Amino acid sequence: MDLKRTSEDLIIANQKLALQNEEKEKRAAELIIANKELAYQNDEKEKRADELVIADKELAFQKKEKGKRAAELVIANKELAFQNDEKEKRADELIIANVELAFQNDEKESRAAELIIANKELAFQNDEKESRAAELIIANKELAFQNDEKEHRAAELIVANRELAFQNDEKENRAAELIVANKELAFQNDEKEKRADELIVANKELAFQNDEKEHRAAELIIANKELAFQNQEKEDRAAELIVANKELAFQNHEKEDRAAELIIANKELAFQNEEKEKRAAELLIANIELAFQNEEKEKRAAELLIANTELKKAEEEIRKFNEELEQKVIERTEQLEAANKELGSFSYSVSHDLRAPIRAINGYSRILEEDYGEKLDEDGKKVLHSIIHNSKRMGQLIDDLLAFSKLGRKQVTVADINMAALVNSVKDDLLSDVDDSKIILDIKILLPAKGDQSLIKQVWINLISNAIKYSKHKPESHIEIGANEKDDKVVYYVKDNGAGFDMQYYDKLFGVFQRLHSQEEFEGTGIGLAIVQKIVSRHGGTVWAESKLNQETTFYFSLPTINT
Repeated sequence: MDLKRTSEDLIIANQKLALQNEEKEKRAAELIIANKELAYQNDEKEKRADELVIADKELAFQKKEKGKRAAELVIANKELAFQNDEKEKRADELIIANVELAFQNDEKESRAAELIIANKELAFQNDEKESRAAELIIANKELAFQNDEKEHRAAELIVANRELAFQNDEKENRAAELIVANKELAFQNDEKEKRADELIVANKELAFQNDEKEHRAAELIIANKELAFQNQEKEDRAAELIVANKELAFQNHEKEDRAAELIIANKELAFQNEEKEKRAAELLIANIELAFQNEEKEKRAAELLIANTELKKAEEEIRKFNEELEQKVIERTEQLEAANKELGSFSYSVSHDLRAPIRAINGYSRILEEDYGEKLDEDGKKVLHSIIHNSKRMGQLIDDLLAFSKLGRKQVTVADINMAALVNSVKDDLLSDVDDSKIILDIKILLPAKGDQSLIKQVWINLISNAIKYSKHKPESHIEIGANEKDDKVVYYVKDNGAGFDMQYYDKLFGVFQRLHSQEEFEGTGIGLAIVQKIVSRHGGTVWAESKLNQETTFYFSLPTINT
């Protein structure tokens, strides 16, 4: 029984030993594969190093070629400068040759003129010779018929013969000079032809140099293009080297990680045979994790590449958008400047061109009222008063329009405003012009604020005068002015128990020329509330209103507090 158990234990032990040997062989095979992988990575590393060396040599060669190209460009520039100097010298020589040719032509013309004079002189001498010959014939006849005067005639004949001999000598001298002049003229013609040939040769040389210059320029352009291409290739090579260096560094890091893992695995294999299966499972998990990490890394790299591409596209779109936005800002600024100029022209036209006829209508109407008022009946007086009233209203409308147009250009000077003192001064000014016996004005505590005091004063004038105007038909006008603080704003209000308005027409309330009551019921130009809204909005505040028809109306506006 014990022998059977021992044999079974031995069989089991042998099986375990065989299993361990198989696992050991697998582990050895994995180590061999890992060593091959490590050797492959070393080979790849050496190849990368060789590629880096080749790339460095290529880069050095390109630098050397770039230096040669630069030297060639320098030489070409010097050659071009030399050719330009030669061209200028040739041009100077051509100018001198042309001057010389012009001088020779002048000399030739002078010689020709002298030759013509000599020919005329020779013809004149021939005529004189013929005249002398005729005189000699006459003398011989006189000698034949006048023997008594023979001696005198003989003396005259001797003198005539001497004169004739002298003239013949002169004729021969003139002929010799004519021959010399003809030779000089022929020589000058030959020189002229030589100069013309030299000019032709110089022109051909100049044309050849221009062609050479164009060829050199074309070669320079090609060389510049080649240099730009080499620079681009250089940059591409540098980028590839950077990528290769990063890849090599990554492989070295991976190699070190692999080597560390192999060392740990060898130590575990040597010292922990009893935990072989666990270590194998851990190695499998580690390999799966490593594969997963590699996949994640590749995904991350792809995502990073896509993100970089998207980022570049976004940057390009932002750049284009910024350029378009800058162009639009420039265009809008130009349009705004043009609009401001047109508004200035309109304001000038309104203040000068429209006031003149209004003043004329008002003046002539008053003259008509003063001089012919008694002659008009009631209807005429009524029409005349209507003209005077409407001319005043038109003048007031022009003033309001000018004030409204100037608001957009007026500089806002922000300072602390004592609102209570400002409202009291406005109240005193407005109540001095109306019957204040039935006006009950209740001014609450008014908080200070920040703003332009002159503009805010206009806001109070418009709102309080509106409250007085629209509550004048009530037995008593109750007007309440107060303020409260909300967030970082001070909200002011003006409340009256006047005519009010229908809230369904609220959108027309702050428009220019928009009126919710007839002119006969309440006077006005329809610009006051538009001015209020524009002033408050320029201070960064808002204006609004609440009303009940024939009961009450409250206007609100907000301004920044002093603390802000």
